[in-house]
Amino acid sequence: MPANRFLPHEWESRLEEIDLEIVRQAAICKIALLEPGAIERVLANDAGVCGAEHEASFRTLRGLLYLHYTEVLHISEGLSPEIAHVIAQRVREHLRHRVGTQFGGTSP
Repeated sequence: MPANRFLPHEWESRLEEIDLEIVRQAAICKIALLEPGAIERVLANDAGVCGAEHEASFRTLRGLLYLHYTEVLHISEGLSPEIAHVIAQRVREHLRHRVGTQFGGTSP
């Protein structure tokens, strides 16, 4: 199927669903995901970043991070890199308002 099978608001909704599940899995693993280096450690399969051991959630979180990246690539290919950036930024801001600093980073 072509990458542009969704409208921009549909891509945004898909990314938000993925990101909400990322937030949920990070909470289970007690990872301050927005702290510098945390996402890189998860992608490098470093479970030492977890504050609580939960192997299944960590694997799911890692896969979801890759899925998020893949979806952004599809948006870039189907629409444009600029639109992909705007959509990803809007999702991040929306999630940051929902979860605050629970996962590190700065307040909204």
